[in-house]
Amino acid sequence: MKAGENLIGCFIMLPSASVTEMVAYAGFDFVILDTEHGAATPETLENQLRAAEAAGVPALVRTVGMTAGEILRALDAGASGILVPHVCTAQEAASLAEAAHYPPYGIRGLATTARAGKHGLVKLADHLKNAYENTIVLVQVEDARALDDVPAIAKAKNVDGVFIGPADLSISLGHPGNPGHPDVVAAIDKAVSEIVAAGSSPSTFARSPSEVGDLRKRSFPVAVFSSTLIFTQALSGMVREVRGNG
Repeated sequence: MKAGENLIGCFIMLPSASVTEMVAYAGFDFVILDTEHGAATPETLENQLRAAEAAGVPALVRTVGMTAGEILRALDAGASGILVPHVCTAQEAASLAEAAHYPPYGIRGLATTARAGKHGLVKLADHLKNAYENTIVLVQVEDARALDDVPAIAKAKNVDGVFIGPADLSISLGHPGNPGHPDVVAAIDKAVSEIVAAGSSPSTFARSPSEVGDLRKRSFPVAVFSSTLIFTQALSGMVREVRGNG
């Protein structure tokens, strides 16, 4: 993701280690465990992170907010990185990146006895090196008031990429539920060009595989699906097919 390669990820709202395994084994490049809209407890989240790790797939956590404590808990539980919603300024982006990194790069509190430190069985130097080199920090731009600050947000120190949230952005721009409205599309495309110009990696949500080609043409190397939407589309499609053939 830091290198800007083409990737597909999947949001997982359901607080289930089994669902996490299924998504990971299906071949997605990474998963995002969604605590903003999902119902995961700290314990279920930790088990989901174990499931992703066992399947060999990086797992980020989408936080509810941008508090340092929440970011710390996600990373201590073993998350590969964070996605923080509703970031509107470069200062907010820089502050949450600081919360995700240990000194001298940030303010993250150190506890190698947490799961991320293999419960105290990892060498401190190795843990610090791995945390700095491999922790992914993504910020989510999804508010109209954030658009003017996109270039600075994308350039914020230790921020690895910017996720554009089309649903909330469409509401914020006065076109609720219509991310395809010309005003929303124009705003997103402008933001993407600014993110790329800043040397960062843009990503966004994809509702279906057919959208990915268009997103790539619009300079999105990273597309993220929803496991819930995948399941509900498959289930309702199967029911329609069976009843249609009945």
